[in-house]
Amino acid sequence: MKTLQVDIHSHLLPEDVMGKAEKYGPELVEEPHGGISMRVGEYKSRSKPGDRFLRDPRFSDPKARIDDMDANGIDVMGVTISPLFYLYWAEPRIGIEFSKFQNDSLANFCRPYPDRLFHIPTLPLQDIDASIKEMDRAINDLGGRGINIGTDDLAGRTLDEQALWPLYEQVQKYDKPMFIHPHPQTMHDATAEDRYNLSWIAGYVHQETVAVSHLIFGGVLDEFPDLKICIPHGGGSVPYQWGRLEYAAKTMPDVKCKKPLREYLKNFYFDIIVHDLKAREFLVDFMGVDNLLVGSNYMGWDAVNSFEFAEQLNLSEEDKAKITGGTAIKLFKLDQTAAK
Repeated sequence: MKTLQVDIHSHLLPEDVMGKAEKYGPELVEEPHGGISMRVGEYKSRSKPGDRFLRDPRFSDPKARIDDMDANGIDVMGVTISPLFYLYWAEPRIGIEFSKFQNDSLANFCRPYPDRLFHIPTLPLQDIDASIKEMDRAINDLGGRGINIGTDDLAGRTLDEQALWPLYEQVQKYDKPMFIHPHPQTMHDATAEDRYNLSWIAGYVHQETVAVSHLIFGGVLDEFPDLKICIPHGGGSVPYQWGRLEYAAKTMPDVKCKKPLREYLKNFYFDIIVHDLKAREFLVDFMGVDNLLVGSNYMGWDAVNSFEFAEQLNLSEEDKAKITGGTAIKLFKLDQTAAK
Protein backbone atom coordinates (compact mmCIF):
# COMPACT_ATOMS: atom_id res chain seq x y z
CA MET A 1 0.00 0.00 0.00
CA LYS A 2 1.36 3.41 -1.02
CA THR A 3 2.26 5.67 1.89
CA LEU A 4 0.03 8.70 2.19
CA GLN A 5 1.45 12.09 1.19
CA VAL A 6 1.17 14.19 4.37
CA ASP A 7 1.87 17.93 4.69
CA ILE A 8 2.10 18.94 8.36
CA HIS A 9 2.61 22.72 7.98
CA SER A 10 -0.24 24.97 6.91
CA HIS A 11 -2.23 27.82 8.43
CA LEU A 12 -5.83 29.06 8.40
CA LEU A 13 -7.36 32.53 8.46
CA PRO A 14 -10.91 31.52 9.43
CA GLU A 15 -13.58 34.12 8.78
CA ASP A 16 -15.45 33.13 11.94
CA VAL A 17 -12.62 34.20 14.28
CA MET A 18 -12.26 37.66 12.80
CA GLY A 19 -13.15 40.30 15.35
CA LYS A 20 -13.41 37.80 18.21
CA ALA A 21 -10.44 39.24 20.15
CA GLU A 22 -12.07 42.60 20.89
CA LYS A 23 -9.59 45.47 20.41
CA TYR A 24 -7.02 43.08 18.91
CA GLY A 25 -9.31 42.18 16.01
CA PRO A 26 -8.13 40.37 14.01
CA GLU A 27 -9.37 42.03 10.86
CA LEU A 28 -8.54 42.24 7.18
CA VAL A 29 -7.86 45.82 6.10
CA GLU A 30 -8.49 47.17 2.60
CA GLU A 31 -5.49 49.35 1.72
CA PRO A 32 -5.65 52.44 -0.57
CA HIS A 33 -3.28 50.71 -3.00
CA GLY A 34 -5.78 47.88 -3.50
CA GLY A 35 -4.00 45.28 -1.39
CA ILE A 36 -5.22 43.69 1.82
CA SER A 37 -3.35 43.66 5.14
CA MET A 38 -4.00 41.90 8.44
CA ARG A 39 -4.44 43.96 11.62
CA VAL A 40 -3.89 42.31 15.00
CA GLY A 41 -3.92 44.90 17.77
CA GLU A 42 -1.50 47.67 16.80
CA TYR A 43 0.36 45.37 14.39
CA LYS A 44 -0.52 45.44 10.70
CA SER A 45 1.09 43.24 8.08
CA ARG A 46 2.39 44.82 4.89
CA SER A 47 1.03 44.05 1.45
CA LYS A 48 1.93 44.85 -2.13
CA PRO A 49 -0.36 47.02 -4.26
CA GLY A 50 -3.24 44.89 -5.53
CA ASP A 51 -2.28 41.88 -3.39
CA ARG A 52 -5.57 40.32 -2.23
CA PHE A 53 -4.03 36.99 -1.29
CA LEU A 54 -5.41 37.05 2.27
CA ARG A 55 -8.94 36.63 0.92
CA ASP A 56 -8.09 33.42 -0.93
CA PRO A 57 -10.89 30.93 -0.08
CA ARG A 58 -8.34 28.19 0.67
CA PHE A 59 -7.61 29.98 3.95
CA SER A 60 -11.14 29.47 5.26
CA ASP A 61 -13.12 27.08 3.01
CA PRO A 62 -12.27 23.39 3.54
CA LYS A 63 -13.77 22.38 0.18
CA ALA A 64 -11.54 24.86 -1.65
CA ARG A 65 -8.52 23.48 0.17
CA ILE A 66 -9.43 19.85 -0.51
CA ASP A 67 -9.89 20.61 -4.21
CA ASP A 68 -6.42 22.18 -4.27
CA MET A 69 -4.93 19.26 -2.34
CA ASP A 70 -6.43 16.89 -4.92
CA ALA A 71 -4.94 18.93 -7.73
CA ASN A 72 -1.49 18.77 -6.09
CA GLY A 73 -1.49 15.15 -4.92
CA ILE A 74 -1.67 15.91 -1.19
CA ASP A 75 -3.52 13.18 0.70
CA VAL A 76 -3.56 14.63 4.23
CA MET A 77 -2.80 18.08 5.66
CA GLY A 78 -2.33 19.40 9.18
CA VAL A 79 -3.70 22.87 9.93
CA THR A 80 -2.87 25.45 12.59
CA ILE A 81 -3.90 29.02 13.23
CA SER A 82 -1.87 31.86 11.77
CA PRO A 83 1.06 32.69 14.08
CA LEU A 84 -0.22 36.28 13.94
CA PHE A 85 -3.09 35.08 16.13
CA TYR A 86 -1.21 33.72 19.18
CA LEU A 87 -2.03 36.89 21.16
CA TYR A 88 -0.01 35.86 24.22
CA TRP A 89 0.25 39.52 25.14
CA ALA A 90 -3.52 40.06 25.33
CA GLU A 91 -5.38 40.22 28.62
CA PRO A 92 -5.98 36.66 29.90
CA ARG A 93 -9.74 36.94 29.55
CA ILE A 94 -9.39 37.81 25.87
CA GLY A 95 -6.60 35.33 25.16
CA ILE A 96 -8.41 32.38 26.77
CA GLU A 97 -11.67 32.97 24.92
CA PHE A 98 -9.90 33.66 21.63
CA SER A 99 -8.01 30.36 21.87
CA LYS A 100 -11.32 28.56 22.34
CA PHE A 101 -12.81 30.31 19.31
CA GLN A 102 -9.81 29.35 17.21
CA ASN A 103 -9.73 25.71 18.29
CA ASP A 104 -13.44 25.34 17.61
CA SER A 105 -12.85 26.87 14.18
CA LEU A 106 -9.94 24.52 13.44
CA ALA A 107 -12.06 21.51 14.40
CA ASN A 108 -14.99 22.74 12.30
CA PHE A 109 -12.71 23.26 9.31
CA CYS A 110 -11.44 19.67 9.51
CA ARG A 111 -14.73 17.98 10.45
CA PRO A 112 -16.16 17.52 6.92
CA TYR A 113 -12.97 15.72 5.79
CA PRO A 114 -11.66 13.75 8.79
CA ASP A 115 -9.52 11.47 6.62
CA ARG A 116 -7.91 14.42 4.82
CA LEU A 117 -7.47 17.18 7.40
CA PHE A 118 -6.25 17.23 11.00
CA HIS A 119 -5.71 20.16 13.34
CA ILE A 120 -3.08 21.14 15.89
CA PRO A 121 -4.78 23.35 18.52
CA THR A 122 -3.47 26.56 20.06
CA LEU A 123 -3.24 27.50 23.75
CA PRO A 124 -3.65 30.73 25.79
CA LEU A 125 -0.20 30.82 27.36
CA GLN A 126 -1.09 33.89 29.44
CA ASP A 127 -2.54 31.37 31.89
CA ILE A 128 -0.90 27.96 32.22
CA ASP A 129 -3.81 26.40 34.12
CA ALA A 130 -6.20 27.62 31.43
CA SER A 131 -3.80 26.30 28.78
CA ILE A 132 -3.86 22.82 30.30
CA LYS A 133 -7.65 22.94 30.53
CA GLU A 134 -7.91 24.03 26.90
CA MET A 135 -5.43 21.35 25.84
CA ASP A 136 -7.61 18.72 27.49
CA ARG A 137 -10.70 20.04 25.70
CA ALA A 138 -9.01 20.45 22.33
CA ILE A 139 -7.54 16.93 22.37
CA ASN A 140 -10.32 14.98 24.07
CA ASP A 141 -13.40 16.79 22.73
CA LEU A 142 -12.18 18.32 19.47
CA GLY A 143 -9.75 15.64 18.31
CA GLY A 144 -6.59 17.76 18.18
CA ARG A 145 -3.46 15.85 17.15
CA GLY A 146 -0.95 17.92 19.13
CA ILE A 147 -0.48 21.46 20.38
CA ASN A 148 0.80 24.53 18.58
CA ILE A 149 2.67 27.25 20.48
CA GLY A 150 5.13 30.01 19.66
CA THR A 151 8.89 29.93 19.90
CA ASP A 152 9.26 32.86 22.31
CA ASP A 153 7.54 35.86 23.91
CA LEU A 154 5.14 33.42 25.53
CA ALA A 155 3.37 35.99 27.70
CA GLY A 156 6.77 37.17 28.85
CA ARG A 157 8.19 33.67 29.19
CA THR A 158 10.67 31.58 27.24
CA LEU A 159 10.43 27.85 26.57
CA ASP A 160 12.92 26.92 29.28
CA GLU A 161 11.04 28.53 32.18
CA GLN A 162 9.70 26.15 34.81
CA ALA A 163 6.32 27.90 34.74
CA LEU A 164 5.72 25.94 31.53
CA TRP A 165 6.67 22.55 32.97
CA PRO A 166 3.13 21.55 34.00
CA LEU A 167 2.21 22.11 30.36
CA TYR A 168 5.07 19.91 29.15
CA GLU A 169 4.09 17.22 31.64
CA GLN A 170 0.56 17.11 30.24
CA VAL A 171 1.74 17.06 26.62
CA GLN A 172 4.08 14.19 27.43
CA LYS A 173 1.24 12.25 29.09
CA TYR A 174 -0.88 12.66 25.98
CA ASP A 175 2.06 11.57 23.80
CA LYS A 176 1.23 14.37 21.38
CA PRO A 177 3.78 16.42 19.43
CA MET A 178 4.32 20.13 19.98
CA PHE A 179 4.41 22.18 16.78
CA ILE A 180 6.45 25.26 17.67
CA HIS A 181 6.24 28.19 15.25
CA PRO A 182 7.55 31.78 15.43
CA HIS A 183 5.52 34.97 15.16
CA PRO A 184 6.87 38.35 13.99
CA GLN A 185 8.77 40.14 16.74
CA THR A 186 7.51 43.44 15.32
CA MET A 187 4.04 42.57 16.70
CA HIS A 188 5.33 43.85 20.04
CA ASP A 189 6.50 47.21 18.68
CA ALA A 190 4.20 48.82 16.15
CA THR A 191 6.83 51.50 15.45
CA ALA A 192 9.59 49.05 14.53
CA GLU A 193 10.78 49.13 10.94
CA ASP A 194 10.56 45.80 9.15
CA ARG A 195 11.99 46.47 5.74
CA TYR A 196 11.55 43.53 3.35
CA ASN A 197 9.59 41.69 6.08
CA LEU A 198 12.90 40.45 7.47
CA SER A 199 11.16 39.58 10.74
CA TRP A 200 9.63 36.72 8.77
CA ILE A 201 12.59 35.90 6.53
CA ALA A 202 15.51 35.96 8.96
CA GLY A 203 13.68 36.48 12.26
CA TYR A 204 11.84 33.18 12.12
CA VAL A 205 15.07 31.26 11.53
CA HIS A 206 16.66 32.98 14.53
CA GLN A 207 13.64 32.36 16.77
CA GLU A 208 13.56 28.66 15.88
CA THR A 209 17.25 28.31 16.69
CA VAL A 210 16.75 30.02 20.05
CA ALA A 211 13.72 27.81 20.80
CA VAL A 212 15.67 24.59 20.22
CA SER A 213 18.54 25.97 22.33
CA HIS A 214 16.22 26.89 25.21
CA LEU A 215 14.64 23.43 25.25
CA ILE A 216 18.04 21.73 25.33
CA PHE A 217 20.19 24.12 27.37
CA GLY A 218 17.38 24.77 29.85
CA GLY A 219 17.10 21.10 30.83
CA VAL A 220 13.53 20.75 29.55
CA LEU A 221 14.34 17.56 27.66
CA ASP A 222 16.09 16.05 30.67
CA GLU A 223 12.97 16.60 32.75
CA PHE A 224 10.60 15.53 29.93
CA PRO A 225 12.61 13.10 27.79
CA ASP A 226 9.63 11.87 25.77
CA LEU A 227 8.58 15.24 24.36
CA LYS A 228 8.26 15.29 20.59
CA ILE A 229 8.85 18.71 19.05
CA CYS A 230 8.22 19.82 15.46
CA ILE A 231 10.19 22.83 14.25
CA PRO A 232 9.36 24.23 10.79
CA HIS A 233 11.59 25.82 8.15
CA GLY A 234 14.21 23.09 8.42
CA GLY A 235 14.85 23.71 12.10
CA GLY A 236 16.09 27.26 11.59
CA SER A 237 19.89 27.39 11.58
CA VAL A 238 20.23 24.50 14.05
CA PRO A 239 21.60 21.91 11.59
CA TYR A 240 24.13 24.35 10.15
CA GLN A 241 25.38 25.76 13.47
CA TRP A 242 25.12 22.58 15.55
CA GLY A 243 28.84 22.51 16.27
CA ARG A 244 28.60 26.00 17.70
CA LEU A 245 25.76 24.88 19.99
CA GLU A 246 27.75 21.83 21.11
CA TYR A 247 30.73 24.02 21.93
CA ALA A 248 28.53 26.51 23.78
CA ALA A 249 27.05 23.71 25.92
CA LYS A 250 30.54 23.07 27.31
CA THR A 251 31.59 26.67 27.83
CA MET A 252 28.59 28.89 28.55
CA PRO A 253 27.17 29.59 32.04
CA ASP A 254 23.77 28.33 33.25
CA VAL A 255 23.57 25.42 30.78
CA LYS A 256 21.53 22.69 32.50
CA CYS A 257 21.44 19.83 29.99
CA LYS A 258 22.98 16.62 31.29
CA LYS A 259 23.72 14.62 28.14
CA PRO A 260 25.81 15.19 25.02
CA LEU A 261 23.81 17.51 22.79
CA ARG A 262 23.42 15.04 19.93
CA GLU A 263 21.36 12.74 22.17
CA TYR A 264 18.59 15.37 22.25
CA LEU A 265 18.13 15.41 18.48
CA LYS A 266 15.83 12.37 18.70
CA ASN A 267 13.21 14.65 20.31
CA PHE A 268 13.06 16.96 17.31
CA TYR A 269 11.32 16.73 13.95
CA PHE A 270 12.10 19.31 11.28
CA ASP A 271 10.16 19.96 8.11
CA ILE A 272 12.06 20.23 4.83
CA ILE A 273 11.20 23.78 3.73
CA VAL A 274 14.81 24.52 2.90
CA HIS A 275 14.87 26.18 -0.50
CA ASP A 276 18.46 25.38 -1.46
CA LEU A 277 19.01 21.76 -2.52
CA LYS A 278 22.52 21.49 -1.09
CA ALA A 279 21.30 22.78 2.27
CA ARG A 280 18.39 20.31 2.14
CA GLU A 281 20.78 17.46 1.40
CA PHE A 282 22.82 18.48 4.43
CA LEU A 283 19.63 18.56 6.51
CA VAL A 284 18.98 14.92 5.57
CA ASP A 285 22.56 13.94 6.41
CA PHE A 286 22.36 15.76 9.74
CA MET A 287 18.92 14.71 10.98
CA GLY A 288 18.31 11.42 9.19
CA VAL A 289 15.08 10.57 7.39
CA ASP A 290 13.26 9.34 10.51
CA ASN A 291 13.04 12.86 11.95
CA LEU A 292 12.13 14.82 8.84
CA LEU A 293 8.67 15.68 7.56
CA VAL A 294 7.06 17.34 4.59
CA GLY A 295 5.79 20.77 5.52
CA SER A 296 5.13 23.35 2.84
CA ASN A 297 3.87 26.39 4.75
CA TYR A 298 0.93 25.92 2.42
CA MET A 299 -0.48 29.31 1.36
CA GLY A 300 2.40 31.10 3.13
CA TRP A 301 4.76 33.61 1.53
CA ASP A 302 7.51 30.97 1.19
CA ALA A 303 5.20 28.08 0.27
CA VAL A 304 6.65 25.37 -1.93
CA ASN A 305 5.73 21.90 -3.09
CA SER A 306 7.76 20.06 -0.47
CA PHE A 307 6.94 16.71 -2.05
CA GLU A 308 8.90 17.91 -5.07
CA PHE A 309 11.64 19.00 -2.64
CA ALA A 310 11.71 15.41 -1.36
CA GLU A 311 11.86 14.05 -4.91
CA GLN A 312 14.98 16.11 -5.56
CA LEU A 313 16.83 14.30 -2.77
CA ASN A 314 18.82 11.22 -3.68
CA LEU A 315 16.88 8.82 -1.45
CA SER A 316 15.61 5.28 -1.65
CA GLU A 317 11.87 4.91 -2.08
CA GLU A 318 11.66 3.65 1.52
CA ASP A 319 13.49 6.66 2.94
CA LYS A 320 11.57 9.10 0.77
CA ALA A 321 8.27 7.57 1.95
CA LYS A 322 9.25 8.29 5.56
CA ILE A 323 9.73 11.98 4.85
CA THR A 324 6.66 12.38 2.63
CA GLY A 325 4.24 10.67 4.99
CA GLY A 326 5.45 7.74 7.06
CA THR A 327 6.97 9.71 9.94
CA ALA A 328 3.99 12.12 10.11
CA ILE A 329 1.58 9.18 10.29
CA LYS A 330 3.44 7.79 13.31
CA LEU A 331 4.01 11.15 14.99
CA PHE A 332 0.45 12.44 14.70
CA LYS A 333 -1.16 8.98 14.92
CA LEU A 334 -2.95 9.32 11.60
CA ASP A 335 -5.11 6.71 9.91
CA GLN A 336 -2.87 5.00 7.34
CA THR A 337 -5.89 3.81 5.37
CA ALA A 338 -7.25 7.32 4.75
CA ALA A 339 -7.79 7.87 1.05
CA LYS A 340 -9.20 10.39 -1.36
